[in-house]
Amino acid sequence: MNDRGRTVRGILLGITVLGAVCCLAAQTSPHADINLLINAGFELGSEDVPLGWRGIALPGGEGSVELRWEEGWSSSGDRSVGIEVDGTRRGIWSQTVPVQPGQVYEFSGSVAFENLTPQSSAFLQIAFRDHSGKLLEFVDLARHTKGSRGFELDFPARMIVRAPAAASRAEVNGFLEGTGTAWFDDLVFAEAPVGSISGVVLSNHQPVEGARVYLWGDPWGVVYEAVSNADGQYLLEDVPVSHPRYIAIAEKAGFQTQPSGDLDVIAGEVITVDFDLNPGSDPLDTLQVGYGSISHALVQEQLEVPAYAPLPAQGSDYSDSLQPYLLSDAYITTNDPAVQALATEILERMAPEDRVNAVAVAWAVFTWISTHINHDAVYGNFQPYLDITSGIWQTIQPGGWCWGRSFYDWLYRPAELLEERTGICIEHSWLSAALLRALNIPARARVGSAQFWVSLEGDAGAWFGFSTNGGSNTYRETGRMGAGFGGSTLPTFFSADSEPFLHEDWDWEQPGLWREHHPWGEVYPAGDEGLAMARRDLAEYSELGRAPEGSGRRRPGEGAVEIDYAQIELNLWNLGTQRVIDVRFPAPTASEGTTDTGEWAYWTNHPECVVETYEEVLADSPTGIIQTWRHIVFDVSSLLGE
Repeated sequence: MNDRGRTVRGILLGITVLGAVCCLAAQTSPHADINLLINAGFELGSEDVPLGWRGIALPGGEGSVELRWEEGWSSSGDRSVGIEVDGTRRGIWSQTVPVQPGQVYEFSGSVAFENLTPQSSAFLQIAFRDHSGKLLEFVDLARHTKGSRGFELDFPARMIVRAPAAASRAEVNGFLEGTGTAWFDDLVFAEAPVGSISGVVLSNHQPVEGARVYLWGDPWGVVYEAVSNADGQYLLEDVPVSHPRYIAIAEKAGFQTQPSGDLDVIAGEVITVDFDLNPGSDPLDTLQVGYGSISHALVQEQLEVPAYAPLPAQGSDYSDSLQPYLLSDAYITTNDPAVQALATEILERMAPEDRVNAVAVAWAVFTWISTHINHDAVYGNFQPYLDITSGIWQTIQPGGWCWGRSFYDWLYRPAELLEERTGICIEHSWLSAALLRALNIPARARVGSAQFWVSLEGDAGAWFGFSTNGGSNTYRETGRMGAGFGGSTLPTFFSADSEPFLHEDWDWEQPGLWREHHPWGEVYPAGDEGLAMARRDLAEYSELGRAPEGSGRRRPGEGAVEIDYAQIELNLWNLGTQRVIDVRFPAPTASEGTTDTGEWAYWTNHPECVVETYEEVLADSPTGIIQTWRHIVFDVSSLLGE
């Protein structure tokens, strides 16, 4: 390593990031059983070669490749392996292990990188081969594309992958292409832990024989299904342990299909899921509902987060209008013991002089979440990695379904997110707000991020952005910390009270299957011409369910006319006796940044089922903010054949 590299690495070693707090579990896979790799931590070997590993400089490209077995720089222990490339060459550290065809494996490891150029890429990789050595499949973990970063458990923290049907061995690689240096340590390649799902299928307390029970989404490319026997019993075996969001479905001709969700498969155990089928037929269709609203986006004064802002000694020192944003509620669970314990730990690891600085405390929370909680990005179109229990796949991918009474019901609470360590943007925002409130900083959650309050001179203050899902992504990819922290632009939607404000809601009495079309917006020029264009496009959407593209984009220092859209699809399999469904969407929140025109429209695939539309105004919060919900009420009796 050259002197320049030693200097940068020394800086990395010297940085104290509160993201390194807590979680020794973050350094190893939480579920792996027996590691198939020899010398996975690169501690053993002789003559400058780690036992079991090959360093390979691939042909092609220009420049040099240096492969190192390095002492004194590691995720754990004393050693790691490194690759330094100057130019466009490629280097690999590789080990080959035997695999069983169709077996599910778990892959993880720690990666560090330094001075990667934007054209470079460092990543962990699996290459499956057959008996003859023919390459069957490459599986890459997320690529790191530029910058510098110390050792972190790679993303996703648990890559679950199924070996191809003809596979006999797998090459486990640490890979670098392009200019820069990358290190790899503490790799895990093991058979993924599995469990089973068992139960009985009944109808009117009698066993149902011949019912098909299966897992939605075909986990990692395999159909998991069973047929109930004469006693109504079924068994689904060897289901990989993943997030607690599996969905099982029971069906048989002459009966209504019944789903069951939020299933948590436990390694080496059998969980019980019973079904009670009702005679009859399934609904004729799903219910799709879309909504759009027009608002004026106003020019806002942009502020920078100050270096220092006093942190009041207690919550009562804030004004009445900020008090709701210090509370614990059903979603932002500030009083949860796990949240309180983590908040205390983060504060105790700060220098005493920083604990009275609200900005420093907020930054400490931001760095912890950004380094410990992944954004639940999913390789949605990338086989063989397709985690059907992941949040983004379930909510917005074409084949995904969520399970619950509503979006609010489905989402992880903060303590659950701390356990799972990966979540969608809303789950990040709830955890962010909960930790900030626990540390006496007012925080409010919007759809995909939070905001924190900074007291300025006198009685003045301002809200600043706090997006740890963006922070996590940027830190993982580039090593840069801070993306998503700050910025004073008020969002179109934010909560008027302690509870968060989502972009859709409905009133199911029983949990069921649902998914959304990710909320989106269209932008038009400010003024009468832009408003006329928005009105025309919103009218087209309400008729056809297709949103025309806006005519421009929002630029700093300029106003605009905007349409905000949201759309959901509700599966009616598990509706029970309910026939009237009240679906609601939010109006833009009136603020210094947004004026709601009051113009909105909806689209549905079943307009004949609409029985009422109305507005609900909530204006009793001490924040003084008026929050409005727009309701579309459906009677779905006709979709049930009634």
